[in-house]
Amino acid sequence: MSFQTLFEIQQSMTVNNRRMVGQQVARSGYITVAQYLTAVPWVFTITPHAYLYYPQVRDVIQSIDNKDRQLPETITFNSTNLSWFTEMRGTATAATLNGAPAANTQTLALNSNGTFKAGDFIMISGYTYKVTADSAGSSVGINRPLIGLPASGTTVSIGNACTFNVVAESCPTYTLNPMTDGAFVQWDSPFVFREYIV
Repeated sequence: MSFQTLFEIQQSMTVNNRRMVGQQVARSGYITVAQYLTAVPWVFTITPHAYLYYPQVRDVIQSIDNKDRQLPETITFNSTNLSWFTEMRGTATAATLNGAPAANTQTLALNSNGTFKAGDFIMISGYTYKVTADSAGSSVGINRPLIGLPASGTTVSIGNACTFNVVAESCPTYTLNPMTDGAFVQWDSPFVFREYIV
């Protein structure tokens, strides 16, 4: 639970789920824009608190060292500290796919028991998406192309049930600043976690 602990005790979190968009400006001043079809992975930059007391967090640091930049971890946002991030604004509490969606689609047909609001989180087959516009619940736009080919009837997780499988893209080193009976931990840069898409 090393990376999860960093999310829980963060000083700040930067979220990047922007699409890959290219722009070209001609000499005449006209701009051309094109979106490149990618998986649009979630990237979280976590600034941990400086001055964590080493004797209390050395197990967390060891867990981070064990996973390093190699092993993924599933991050949840359903705790008291983090539930505000994935909390539902719509009324839906259950949903399934209504039919098998086309590859790379960004519109899903759902059977649901309520509505969705723009910015609500849904998860299908282990990958989390954001709803792009308010919806009555039968057709939902998502922020990136659908990953994989889930079957009709696949359960759609909603809100705080959504998770993110991430791997550390950047794992900073730390400095120990001695004090009475221990030391404070000071990180040399933020942690960067990228969604692990397989």
